[in-house]
Amino acid sequence: MKKNVVLFTCADGREERFSLKMLIERGAIVVNKVNGEDVAGVMGGANQLWIPGLPAKYFLRDIVRIEFLSEQEEPVLPDFVDDGRDYQNRPNVSAVCDCEGCVGLPSRIEGWADDFDRAISGIEFSVDGGVSWSFYETPQSVPGKITTWSFSWTPLEPGDVAMMVRAVNEDGVHSPVAAICKTYISG
Repeated sequence: MKKNVVLFTCADGREERFSLKMLIERGAIVVNKVNGEDVAGVMGGANQLWIPGLPAKYFLRDIVRIEFLSEQEEPVLPDFVDDGRDYQNRPNVSAVCDCEGCVGLPSRIEGWADDFDRAISGIEFSVDGGVSWSFYETPQSVPGKITTWSFSWTPLEPGDVAMMVRAVNEDGVHSPVAAICKTYISG
């Protein structure tokens, strides 16, 4: 039987099994230096496992043993569960917009959103301080990938506008903090 599982053992005794195929497909690496400097001073361990596209809770630290195993079933990553060690701003959203616009003319806003293992079902916008929101679907979104988006809106009144933007994931969960994009609309 071929080797299909990698067992990592850390100095603190933590053990984690990952599918060898998944590690190769994602381009996982064990690093001991970042920008030429030892990771020990920055991350508190002699090395760290980095797996692109996964949250940092899977980035094992201070690995002392790596074993390649043959197992009947390859390990499957569990669903992303907030265990207090995870990134809290999810789904995450970022936005940029034109600095100036004109009443009656389209103005562009664009950005990105992501939520690790959940697809982004849409982006919501508010120009009234969050009282009301307009929803725009993002059908191209794929779990584990950053979703880029861009929209045009037509301002109806002159003045300063603070456009609030939030992402909505496939489960209907909204960004806990909206991104704010400020623009001035001339008459």
